[in-house]
Amino acid sequence: MSFEKVKEILNRLTEEHVVYLKQVEDFERRLDTEFSPELIDEILKFIDEKIAEHARVEEEDLDIALQEAGITDFDIDALNFGHQTLDEIIEHLKYLVEQYKKGVTTYQGKDIQKEIIKTAREFFTTLKDHFTEEEHFFFPDILKYDLERFE
Repeated sequence: MSFEKVKEILNRLTEEHVVYLKQVEDFERRLDTEFSPELIDEILKFIDEKIAEHARVEEEDLDIALQEAGITDFDIDALNFGHQTLDEIIEHLKYLVEQYKKGVTTYQGKDIQKEIIKTAREFFTTLKDHFTEEEHFFFPDILKYDLERFE
């Protein structure tokens, strides 16, 4: 397996970042104007399907491709750490939504709908930061391995 497979995965991930950030912008706009259980379900579906698969590709497929390309000293754990932070926010968001759907109206003395919006926004902001970190630090760090082979 060559370094080309690594580049293919990084290109795919970067393209997905663009698509997902557009979707996030749409969700953020709609959270302000049209909060509904349907919108929340749509956001959770996006997280459970698109974002979870995206993270899986980074954690599994990219890791395997790096190993097959002979790149063993890249710190994949640093990349995965960002996913753990996102997972914690997702867990909290799902808990709030579960309570909301049971008819609970407050969380720690605050309006639960506002807390759901706040937590969804926290997830989106953290996701944007994570994508930026990947594109500006992790991915270029991986790509430098290819350049070093020609020096």
